[in-house]
Amino acid sequence: MVTNPKARELEEKGKVEYGWGTLWPHYHKEKINWAMGFRTKGDVDLLFLSGSTGRDPYEDQQVITYEDYRSGKGKVVGGIREQTRQALMDIKNNLETMGATLKHIVMLRFYVRHPEELYEFRNEMYRFWQEFEPELLEHPRPATLLNGVGIALPEMRIEIEAWAAVPKKGD
Repeated sequence: MVTNPKARELEEKGKVEYGWGTLWPHYHKEKINWAMGFRTKGDVDLLFLSGSTGRDPYEDQQVITYEDYRSGKGKVVGGIREQTRQALMDIKNNLETMGATLKHIVMLRFYVRHPEELYEFRNEMYRFWQEFEPELLEHPRPATLLNGVGIALPEMRIEIEAWAAVPKKGD
């Protein structure tokens, strides 16, 4: 599991407030060209999170060139089970940073590189939900699964996107 309190602190300080929502930055050792997520403001706030993977975004190095890619500059953790858990933990942490929880998830999108790993991914996801938010097992959210897809680094097995909805306090 990746935790980096300093990066979380920088994300909190670096957020950009708009009248209609908040842009949450993503901190990486090197400049990265996308945000962690965006939270709208309204009767129900919608949260759109960037895809999470099995990378350690605070410790590995960003792949900027094809030579970086070929040299293995970017690193991921373990196989499909470890990467699934890391991606889901990243989603959990990002939601909490943005003032939400796993229970607020309304949509998921899964990208699995190798179709034969689909069942290991699914079983690890079920274990994660059981540990952190059993309600997601009882009431599964809408989701899209794409398998046999290319993902940024050759060692990456999975990427997961999440959307969440948070009602106005008191509702």
